[in-house]
Amino acid sequence: MLQDLKVFAERGGESVATDASGRVYVANGQVFCYAPNGDLLGTIDVPDRPLQLLVGGSNSQTLFILTHHTLYSVSLAHAGE
Repeated sequence: MLQDLKVFAERGGESVATDASGRVYVANGQVFCYAPNGDLLGTIDVPDRPLQLLVGGSNSQTLFILTHHTLYSVSLAHAGE
């Protein structure tokens, strides 16, 4: 049973993914990146509306962003540095 739920971010979206550092990525028109505590770190601008997010690749250091027509990838190797 879920109890004591708290708001993490004031934004929902089509997809959510989390990287190994605990950063949370939300697809909502663009990709919004949040720290593990819910603070907004920034956005990743994508030419098309993102539909699905997935962290993967070598050592899980790539964010894959699927849109209606294209698959994009962003390196997370140095994100947040």
